[in-house]
Amino acid sequence: MERPWIPHHFPVSRRTFGWWILIALFVQGAGFGIYRFLYGLQASTNLNQQFPWGIWIIVDISFIALAAGGFVTAALVHVFHRHEFHALVRPALTTALLGYSFACVALAADLGRYYNIWHPMLPSMWQGNSALFEVGMCVMCYVTVLYIEFLPVFCERFLTDNRHPRLQRICRPLYAVAKKVMFIFILLGVAISCLHQSSLGHVMVLAGAKLHPFWQTPVLALFFLISAIVGGIPTVIFAYLTASWVMRVPPQMKMVAKLAKCIPFLLSIYLAIRVTDLAIRGSYLYLEELTWQSLVFMIELSVGVLLPLILLMSARLRHSPLGLSLSCLLVMFGIVLYRCSVYWLGYQPAFAEHLYFPSVAEWGLSIGVVAALLLCWRLLAGYFRIIELPEEAGTT
Repeated sequence: MERPWIPHHFPVSRRTFGWWILIALFVQGAGFGIYRFLYGLQASTNLNQQFPWGIWIIVDISFIALAAGGFVTAALVHVFHRHEFHALVRPALTTALLGYSFACVALAADLGRYYNIWHPMLPSMWQGNSALFEVGMCVMCYVTVLYIEFLPVFCERFLTDNRHPRLQRICRPLYAVAKKVMFIFILLGVAISCLHQSSLGHVMVLAGAKLHPFWQTPVLALFFLISAIVGGIPTVIFAYLTASWVMRVPPQMKMVAKLAKCIPFLLSIYLAIRVTDLAIRGSYLYLEELTWQSLVFMIELSVGVLLPLILLMSARLRHSPLGLSLSCLLVMFGIVLYRCSVYWLGYQPAFAEHLYFPSVAEWGLSIGVVAALLLCWRLLAGYFRIIELPEEAGTT
């Protein structure tokens, strides 16, 4: 049996200035959330018939994109047997679990009839002609898989904790069974993630001419899948390094730097296919117009792709916690800006009377959801073995 862990390393009771800032942001977000559910979308948002979704859908797809590190890391370690990166599995799993969970929260706020969000669970309510049906089913299945994958981490917390004898009795057999069948759910998670990551992109192919030519392409599904893989690894590295810094745990830089070596390669592939697609479709001609869309497009590729590609080619920077964190943050920024461009900035309805810009309530709730995610990450890392100490490496 694996060595159980008691969370005495990272005291949750430590309250810092940043902790209280996150709580304040969460409280104001909860207030705007209550206002939205009491008074509806029209009173709390700037959405209309031309722009039926806005910043909350951006929060959804951004969380889902960055949470892709969960299935990427699981595939790397458990499918391709790169066990030297095993210490990143739990940070990746936790990031994915919280990313998808809070994406569902933002989705509930974005739905007009949020109380019907459970309908896809009933076969009688299935609609095979809906482009979002497959996305919804895959997200629900993957969220379930993530919680099952987190089950051994939860059970491990109480295996030798005599203060909770009932939980201890339940967790022991549950832990043993979960460890034996976990490979099935890991494979399911990888397969399901690939399906819905690509489907999120294909949905916007249906927008046709409403989406600017910079981003409208028949292979949008492929771009979304590749962008999720490209953004997943930097997100896991950034989460691991940030958590290590907050909890004052020395990061395993040799392991992290080795994984970071693949990021320039992935970014090169991503940049090549984006530029090739632009050339084949002739959309590069729109760069001459010098519109705000062309400015966003250039920022996305230069700051979010090309700059971190160049930076991460330096071995010295990859071994620097600060330099590596900032470079990974640039990649995350580029992926989020890309999805934001597809679903919002590049979306141009033909008969829109005015451009959409989020209301105060939309901004407030979005910031509150992000703050809640960070708070939950800190709490989970304090109560469960998410971040390994150097002497614990290789024991899980």
